[in-house]
Amino acid sequence: MRSIEKKCGSLLCALLALLLCACGGTPDHTETPPPEEETGPYTLRVRVSEAQNTLAPASVTAAGGETILYHLFENLLRWEDGGDGWAVLANGQAEGYTVETDYAGNATYTFTLREDIVWSDGKPVTAEDFVNAWQRLADPVNELPYRHLMSAVSGYGEVQEDGTPAPLGVSAPDSRTLVVALNGSPAWFLEEVCAGAYTMPVRADLVSQTSGAVTNGAYTAASRTAQLVTLERSETYYDPDPKGPEVIEFAAVSDSQGDYDALLAGEAALVIDLPGEPLRALADSGLWTPEPVTETYGVLLNTRKAPFDNENVRLAFHLAVDRQAVVDALGDLTARPALGIVPYGVADYSERPVEEEEIPEETLPDPNAVPEPEEPAAVCWDFRTHGLEVVTAEHVHDYETDRSYAQALLANAGYPGGSGFPEAEYLYVNGSDADAAVARTLQGMWKECLGVSISIRGVSQEEYDAALSPALPDEEDGESAGSEEEASDIPAFTMAAQGLRPVYSDAEILLNRWHSTSEHNASGYASGAFDILLDAAGDVVSPDARDAYLHDAEAILLDDSPVIPVFCRGGSFQLAEGLTGLYRSPNQVFFLYNVHRESAGN
Repeated sequence: MRSIEKKCGSLLCALLALLLCACGGTPDHTETPPPEEETGPYTLRVRVSEAQNTLAPASVTAAGGETILYHLFENLLRWEDGGDGWAVLANGQAEGYTVETDYAGNATYTFTLREDIVWSDGKPVTAEDFVNAWQRLADPVNELPYRHLMSAVSGYGEVQEDGTPAPLGVSAPDSRTLVVALNGSPAWFLEEVCAGAYTMPVRADLVSQTSGAVTNGAYTAASRTAQLVTLERSETYYDPDPKGPEVIEFAAVSDSQGDYDALLAGEAALVIDLPGEPLRALADSGLWTPEPVTETYGVLLNTRKAPFDNENVRLAFHLAVDRQAVVDALGDLTARPALGIVPYGVADYSERPVEEEEIPEETLPDPNAVPEPEEPAAVCWDFRTHGLEVVTAEHVHDYETDRSYAQALLANAGYPGGSGFPEAEYLYVNGSDADAAVARTLQGMWKECLGVSISIRGVSQEEYDAALSPALPDEEDGESAGSEEEASDIPAFTMAAQGLRPVYSDAEILLNRWHSTSEHNASGYASGAFDILLDAAGDVVSPDARDAYLHDAEAILLDDSPVIPVFCRGGSFQLAEGLTGLYRSPNQVFFLYNVHRESAGN
């Protein structure tokens, strides 16, 4: 018996040695097993989402849930591959729509649904399913997290006051016609509402469904656990892609290194948030741009308190910030210096300029010619990219020039070399090493460039929120503690770090925070010119004119500097080698319907 074990062991060692020689000694871990070679249905396993506690569209809040919803459900419009890896708008459950605008600029959309759309249990998808979903979303009684998406629909204010969804301006004259009346003509309505993940249709008899078992999209949910959501291709979807996966498994993300190891081992075909070494390789290649995440990290200045009630002081502090140096100190390869208030990835709704392609001269190929260098990946067309094409404000700065100008501005404000500058405190929320690192870096820059000493303090979220909220008048013995002039509604903070992220993918929504009438304007900033441009952007119907107003408004905000943009957040992802067909939208939303193994015919 022992002799047999010994012979088997020797044979096994010999076989392993042969295998290692055949592989060149080091196996290639960058490829995942081809789906075509797997037994059973073509299954794609990805790690792009957190654990999901529900698959009801209006209730999903966990990161990555948006990606899952887009595979289970389909809205009036859907997202298709634009040919460069980025998603573009296309007809979805609606085969088309018309829009009419009245004299006041209020738009009314009429959508016509496709004839052949059904739920995965075979029942027809009707216009009433969209009415049900949108009324339910708007109803304050349900306390759904994305209720604000209905704010552009007429009657929304009445719904919030009365607590009944009936006044909402959405109706179904027949089973295939949906009519939506809006307040104004918001540019983001089609993308954020009609093609959004959180406004998908809901059948009246399925309003309590959280499993995703009955859907109207390309997939249905076969199972959901804390760590894995499994989708199967729907047999009733009107436009299946035969090359795409039959099963998609969404495994919950862990840590970046663990997820990347799963990619190398062939256990995941797509991962996000790459760890340091592969991220550095991407950054060094010169062919990679961080994935856009719609958030700018900035510093709010209280314009109603000295010393930042002086516009020269604000601009001096703005120009004294070396954004690239902050990004370098942060050590985050996905972060980019902020060129404005509006971050990368925020949608641009104006007409994209058509680039004329040069027709190359027909010449015989030179066998000795040096191969053409690879080109960087296509950049997402957004408000920031358009801002570089149509320059309103100068985007490229020489820091030494800015530094000299900042010093002159501070001297002009009465603080030459920082002399006599009053105490000022910079607040940030405790809990993040990155926030603390940014605070220290900015503190050092302002000291070195302007000669001013800024104290920095990490506080709890509660203390931070209280400092940025208007102060209420004190009351003593039932009487006001002072006259109306003495009662102050000025927030207590002087400087505060803050992530600036629009609730919709729209520049106007973010810039409106600094409108003089905005309840979210913690800085107290007020500019007649800025308000006029934002009001004009809200009233105009033309997307091109609207976009021009918004770029001009951002330029004014940068000059007046009630907020200092520092850097834009970003992301990363990697698809397993040999796979193709993936496309995405900002904020790491991925569309996997067409992901398949590359072949000679592709």
